[in-house]
Amino acid sequence: MQIYHFQTIDPTGARRDVQSLRLPDLAAVWREIEVLAASQSRGGQIRVTNEAGGIVVLVGVSTARRLQARPAA
Repeated sequence: MQIYHFQTIDPTGARRDVQSLRLPDLAAVWREIEVLAASQSRGGQIRVTNEAGGIVVLVGVSTARRLQARPAA
């Protein structure tokens, strides 16, 4: 399991560290992104980095919501 750091970026560019979680895989990361996207304003972004500081996911809130609304394949 890896530690992933979740951060929100609002439309003005202000950043806020939300949480750091130990998760088993990217599917678990995306489930956390879905939860965060539901509480964020449109125009913002969600950034997830790994323990080394590398960006794992950088997604807009609107895109994350659209992906969540899509039926599973």
